Amino acid sequence: MAFFLTELLRRVELKKHSSAVATGFIPLKDIRTALVILDGTDPRCLACRDAMDAFLRGYKIAPSFIFIDLRKRKKGVTVYASGDGLISRRYVNFFGMPRMKKKGHLFSSDFDLLINLRDSDDYTGNFISAAARARFKIGTRAYPGNPFDLTVTAGDYDLPGEDAPDDGLVHENHIDEKIEAICNFLKQIV
Repeated sequence: MAFFLTELLRRVELKKHSSAVATGFIPLKDIRTALVILDGTDPRCLACRDAMDAFLRGYKIAPSFIFIDLRKRKKGVTVYASGDGLISRRYVNFFGMPRMKKKGHLFSSDFDLLINLRDSDDYTGNFISAAARARFKIGTRAYPGNPFDLTVTAGDYDLPGEDAPDDGLVHENHIDEKIEAICNFLKQIV
């Protein structure tokens, strides 16, 4: 019963705070600001931030970064990101919604582009993606009711004539390939 009530309240809050900004594909030349959501639990999150920062600044786009790390802080847990852009367990409420201290930036700023590079289906990332006022939203995970105009999945990075590895192993989330695919998609939108 508690799970059902939690999910119901999450849906109500998500609907209440979802952005009313009309979204759709925007040419790269018209994008001036971007919000990039990264997985703060990934050891490569800072390298991903640097790659996205270099790409966006190369097109004169001002990026903002948010790292989400909802792990409990225990001995032996490595923290890969810190600072104002980090949303940790301390900054989310019982339902997984960011507290006002962290939400203020999301609701007071308009972005031309939102890129969610998290490969997880947690409420916090979904809430931020839906609530952020961005005109073009890109995500890396498809889920029912997602707010994304474009979803880049692991198979989207394949080049013509190349196949994804068929070795029966579970591969990493292909974050480098997803970043490359997103950058290529953005370059192609005219």
